[in-house]
Amino acid sequence: MKKSQLGFLVVAATMLLAGCSEAAVTATPVKNVDTVSVTSPDDIDVFCPTGICTFELSTSAPTKVTVTMHYDYSKLYTKIEGVSVVGEGAKDAKVVDEDQFTVELTKKNTPVKIEVIDFYRN
Repeated sequence: MKKSQLGFLVVAATMLLAGCSEAAVTATPVKNVDTVSVTSPDDIDVFCPTGICTFELSTSAPTKVTVTMHYDYSKLYTKIEGVSVVGEGAKDAKVVDEDQFTVELTKKNTPVKIEVIDFYRN
């Protein structure tokens, strides 16, 4: 193999690997949150025993995350009543079922506050 071909392969492989890097999502409890667990780059579990809580999310690269809401380790939210997003680093928070919502984190390293309310809160 010629040096020019080998050089091209190295550059192409580096570009592919750089393009495949995943976003690192950080979650921080703010109010009424016992635990926040980032289970994968696009899945987060939030444990909120009161049914009304606030937490922050930030990301190292734009990504869409799915958040699952729990009262505790044995009980999921019954019906998410609302999700509020405060900050310029996110858009399109959408409830997808009784205990989950998705949100697009659009700006890297920009914390976004999220408040979630369960209809049947304690």
